[in-house]
Amino acid sequence: MKTPVPVPGHAKSAGAFSPLQAQKEATFGMGCFWKPSEELLKVDGVIDTVVGYTGVSNYDGPPPTYEKVCFSRDAWVEGVRVVYDDTQVSYNQLLNAFFEAQEPKTGSRQYASVVFAHDPTQEQMAQQWLTENSQRIRNDGVPATFTKIEPLSPFFRAENYHQEYWQKTRPRIAGMIGLMAIGSGVLDQYTPIVGWQSQIHTIANAIVFAGFLYILVERYVDTKVIQL
Repeated sequence: MKTPVPVPGHAKSAGAFSPLQAQKEATFGMGCFWKPSEELLKVDGVIDTVVGYTGVSNYDGPPPTYEKVCFSRDAWVEGVRVVYDDTQVSYNQLLNAFFEAQEPKTGSRQYASVVFAHDPTQEQMAQQWLTENSQRIRNDGVPATFTKIEPLSPFFRAENYHQEYWQKTRPRIAGMIGLMAIGSGVLDQYTPIVGWQSQIHTIANAIVFAGFLYILVERYVDTKVIQL
């Protein structure tokens, strides 16, 4: 019996383990990849998600940047690479989760709904899923017919600030709002240290400024894109 190994990346928890033989990968185009990648992590059996750029077959150029994906004429798709334990969740169940979590935009290649089949088995299962769900429409009007099936193409892990985007952004926003409330003085009546309000305002506002500066610098410094 093989010893379970830890899964690298931003897995569900530091204690996430799975036998190597049970780990499989799937790749989807799901619209803007921030929220769908987080939603798929909530599925039992999904070990990890990575967001990146894919959809250009036989690509042998330098790793694309987010700006290139957004503004070039190349057929890039914002993709989500999923690592899952197929003893806990089947590929067909993953397709259902993909359909419900995606946020595609009609007429947009970048935000297209695509199943990138890793092998003939996945392609066959995806084709069968599309056939069986040809009349399926979500409550928000997104039909299963939006989804296309394409063979797997090179996948590039996006810049780090895109990874776990909402998991990082929500606490940042909450912290910024709290600090701005302190810096504005609206919470002075609840401050127990009378006479220190001015210093507290200054410190809070400085932290907010430093936080915004960090986020801005992060986008220009942490720009490494690698092929997986």
